[in-house]
Amino acid sequence: MILFLKNTARIPLFLVFLILNTILHGSLVSLCGITKFIVPISKFHIIISRFAYWISGGYVMTNNFLIKIFYDPEWDIKGLANLKMNGTYLVLCNHLSLLDIPSLQRIFFKKIPFLRFFIKQQLIFVPFLGQGLWALNFPSMKRYSKETLNKHPELSGKDLDTTKRSCENLRGQPVSMLIYAEGTRFTIEKHIKTNSPYKNLLKPRAGGVHTVLRSLGDELTSILDVTLVYPGHKSPNLFDFLLGKIPRVLIRIKAIKIGENDVPSFEKIKSKEGSLAVRKFLNQTWELKDKLISKIHSESSTTVMIAQPTSEPSSTNSSGVSSITSLF
Repeated sequence: MILFLKNTARIPLFLVFLILNTILHGSLVSLCGITKFIVPISKFHIIISRFAYWISGGYVMTNNFLIKIFYDPEWDIKGLANLKMNGTYLVLCNHLSLLDIPSLQRIFFKKIPFLRFFIKQQLIFVPFLGQGLWALNFPSMKRYSKETLNKHPELSGKDLDTTKRSCENLRGQPVSMLIYAEGTRFTIEKHIKTNSPYKNLLKPRAGGVHTVLRSLGDELTSILDVTLVYPGHKSPNLFDFLLGKIPRVLIRIKAIKIGENDVPSFEKIKSKEGSLAVRKFLNQTWELKDKLISKIHSESSTTVMIAQPTSEPSSTNSSGVSSITSLF
């Protein structure tokens, strides 16, 4: 009953503040995109893009504050050392939930350049949303359905060409590209349907990763292999979060360099065997990631069984230090 009353109060309040935050900052970023379109001056575009990123930073900070105040989950994070704002990164992460992007935005905020990810080219033409994404220089990709490719086989490979051009436009500037190599969120149904060889992951796809590495590989500071887990949940949804069923977010980050250990070199990536080399690298990375996730879930189950009740606030920041206690 107490939990029901708590959620009855906090869920509508949280959603109202979240929507207001999205409308406010989203409108301002969209105006930046419209202004950028009206004034076709490259130097002015640079200024507008910086202003748009500043606004987006305010959006992320406000979201972080709202999550802290209303839900206050524990953040168990390792691997944030030696990152820099003026670097260029490829962020590879498993995909579990709609919560993944807010979680990654929180931990990487002001650690590396603002996270960008591929968007469908059609979104550029959506009023307000498209202008905002364009102002933020989000790279676009064009996907064709199987039916379209069957009717027009000459379009095969054109989607990767669009992706390649978008990536090349990002050269020469600090950037963080986020790629979910699985291509979609993990669910038990998708796991069974795709016959995935992994226990906690879907099969990774090499196409997008290979394209980014070909375009930006010689400028990459490092590849950030990110493993994200919500202990106790295989694939949580938004309602799990709103109902307070996600008390802990665990993230492990491993920085790896191109050409070191099992990562193919830039020359190998650009060669005819590049796609195969990237696919092999992804499969090896996913095997290790799968074992790590299984270990985390196993340890979390053991911890829950032996944990003692406490009245102390459990929320910690990335350093393990408690800061703000939730209102609820």
